[in-house]
Amino acid sequence: MTLRLALLSLGALLLAPAVPSIASQSLSGSYGPLALAVGDDGAVHGVFAERRVGNGTPEAPQFGCLFLLEGHMEGESARVVTWFPGEAERIAGRLDLGAEPSLQLDENHGGCLMASGDMRDAPYDLLLDEQRADWIGAGLVTAERAILHPSPTDAPGRKRPYLVRFDPVAVLARRPGWIHVEYLESADGPVTGWLREAEVALSAATGP
Repeated sequence: MTLRLALLSLGALLLAPAVPSIASQSLSGSYGPLALAVGDDGAVHGVFAERRVGNGTPEAPQFGCLFLLEGHMEGESARVVTWFPGEAERIAGRLDLGAEPSLQLDENHGGCLMASGDMRDAPYDLLLDEQRADWIGAGLVTAERAILHPSPTDAPGRKRPYLVRFDPVAVLARRPGWIHVEYLESADGPVTGWLREAEVALSAATGP
């Protein structure tokens, strides 16, 4: 009888549904100027992009706070590393996605004090605007002009919409040499398309 009860208990444990970790829950999405993709394994990748016109124009703002981010969730928080494409400097920080989401860095990136405020001496408050479980990565355009193709095999020749250097994108899918992206600063609804991977600096993108 004891053996039978033990076997029944073991069977119940094997059949019980696994409780997902907080990292596998829907933490991916838009947190104001920060777009995050959080994988089931806890890997977190993102892009922060906030600009202020100042004495510039909406197309060429005077101030900008731009950087990529990666880390790994441990519970509700992650130690992260941030950087600007093409620069060797890495700035560490802490990302908290609990009840009061925030990001705090060990140092401020260039331009961030004027565009976003101090992220070193006090946490930068984040607010989840939209959950996006379909995001698998994030990046910044590095090409002067990156054509948005309707497919990863699209031939040149027709006029296409395009993104410009340092435009932020979320990654939706990946093919050899190509990434399917969503432009994150569109004021006229979702803008998606395929970019050549060489035209974008990625935090990360995984999956098909």
